Amino acid sequence: MANTQAITYVRIAEVLTDLGMITEDKARSVLDEAASYALEPIKRRHEIAGALESFGVAVAIHSEDVDFADAHYEWLLNEAAALTGGKVTVSDYRFEKTDPDDEDCGLGTMHFTRNGKPLSFGVEQESNDYLDMGAAQQAIEALSPDDPRTFRCVEQEGPHFDDDFMVLATAEQRDGLHRHLGLTFERSLG
Repeated sequence: MANTQAITYVRIAEVLTDLGMITEDKARSVLDEAASYALEPIKRRHEIAGALESFGVAVAIHSEDVDFADAHYEWLLNEAAALTGGKVTVSDYRFEKTDPDDEDCGLGTMHFTRNGKPLSFGVEQESNDYLDMGAAQQAIEALSPDDPRTFRCVEQEGPHFDDDFMVLATAEQRDGLHRHLGLTFERSLG
């Protein structure tokens, strides 16, 4: 696999399959859904990372208005846990607001149980309309299964403030994603 080919959904499917991140059936299924644009070149790293979500190896932490972030974290954690193939479960989610009487308050602590172990993460977002990206990253990293795979965030390119994409992969698979798709990853926040 050389990094000389244009990056398209077809190329991403090939790379993910070769790296053992998805099955050929999964690749075929996604490419069938993406048939109208599967051969169009993807230029921005952010769009390449976004395509990984379509293939079921990444989850997006939305940078835009999500309405009721305190409840959105639960959905996000469940999406990330689903990528582990049942190795990680999330239960007993609750968000404890700093000011429970203020619906717009985004400050507080998210609590949940990961495979029976209670975890909590402080959230420091002034508005309940936006996610605390750092807290979300830390919580998703904590969902890494007890195998060589870990969640890592794809590095942003330039001064953009796009969604963060958390990819579940081994160190070797992240190296392959870097070599063949140009993706680089942030260090663990944990």
